[in-house]
Amino acid sequence: MTGPVLTSTANRAVSAAPQLCIVVLDDSEFDRSRMRRMITQTSAGVKVVTCDNIADFKVALEQHPVDLCLVDHQLRDASGLDAIAALKDQSGCADVPVVMVSGFEDTESIVSSMRAGCVNYVGKESLTAQKLHDVIFTSIAETFSDPELEEQVNKAARDVISGLAQGCISELQPRLRRMYRQISFIRGCHAQGVLPSPEALDEIEDHCLNIWRFFDEVEAYSASFGETRH
Repeated sequence: MTGPVLTSTANRAVSAAPQLCIVVLDDSEFDRSRMRRMITQTSAGVKVVTCDNIADFKVALEQHPVDLCLVDHQLRDASGLDAIAALKDQSGCADVPVVMVSGFEDTESIVSSMRAGCVNYVGKESLTAQKLHDVIFTSIAETFSDPELEEQVNKAARDVISGLAQGCISELQPRLRRMYRQISFIRGCHAQGVLPSPEALDEIEDHCLNIWRFFDEVEAYSASFGETRH
């Protein structure tokens, strides 16, 4: 047991962008190296983590923000179906797409894999770099066409917006009320021919600066949220 092995294909042009993370689980060192090489040939900015057993596979799921898994159907001491079950049990990984990769392309293996939750099934014998690239692309794209997942994403966005609105209300309303009272006080002072105290003006200025900082924070958060989505 060597533990998960990490390979990154990021270059200078894409190093600033979030990397796609693909986990390859296969007990054959030759096949692991082959798939890693195929991925790096056709996909820039991809992080590849390779494992040769389910224990290391679980570690990889815990340590990396996984976007897709390529799983060997027949492992040395387990089945690829066991790996899928382990992934489904892992917190935050239940919706990670899995592509079953196998030296067997019989109907029974394909059906059992799809029933277990795989989004695709490919044979090792006919696998090419371009075919693997296409399978990865379509498998990830298909996860976004899932109505249930789309609703989850929309709900998360609504929750963020709602939370932001509540934050604005709770932060701004008390300050604006105080500013209104202080401005009314200053108006009253002027009406009576009395100059307002420096403390009253300082407090209004302080509230204005705090509101300004708050909007700067909201703007920075919105910008970072947009970068994360892209």
